[in-house]
Amino acid sequence: MPIRLAIFDVDGVITEEHDPYTFLHRHFGTEEAGARHLARFLAGEITYEQFAQLDAGEWKGRTVAEARAILQRNPYVPGAHEMAAGLRERGIPFILLSSGFDLHVERVAAELGAADAICNRLDHDGERLCGSMTVRVPWGGKGPIVRDLLQRWGVTPDQCLSAGDSTADIPAFREVGHAVAVRPRSPEVSAAAHITLPDLRGLLPFIDALV
Repeated sequence: MPIRLAIFDVDGVITEEHDPYTFLHRHFGTEEAGARHLARFLAGEITYEQFAQLDAGEWKGRTVAEARAILQRNPYVPGAHEMAAGLRERGIPFILLSSGFDLHVERVAAELGAADAICNRLDHDGERLCGSMTVRVPWGGKGPIVRDLLQRWGVTPDQCLSAGDSTADIPAFREVGHAVAVRPRSPEVSAAAHITLPDLRGLLPFIDALV
């Protein structure tokens, strides 16, 4: 069946940096603390919610403008703009679904013309970061969100494509008929996908071949 909806992870798939948290830590000088929080989460010592609050807490008081300026330096993966334009030309809406945060994801959505963006939110008062995060997409929690999107958009799994690069995207892969690993971080991600691409330049030919 032709594709009627495409769902993309953002970090590492559409933009170069695989981890927006580490990217922001690096520029704010809080990388060591961020690495500790991540290690504790990966070791199962804290939940994703706790990890998110600890990470966001490191940036309390930083200005929204400064964070946006830093995230703006994260370049796009080759083929990203062409892919977005090609999907629009084919009448295929695409949605960004990321465990990253809004200051980055919503900028990418606006620049590429995404139909929607679902991600975590860095809480702020309009001027400064509050040091907390509203978690909407926990690590590994994309499966139920994709099922909801299929229902909301009125498409079947065979009409939907999901693209991702990490094990957190595998639950999304399982909900769709066409799973694409883009710049995968591990063999496990490639094994869970129907096709693996080194960047986004091969995505439109893959979609066109499905018609």
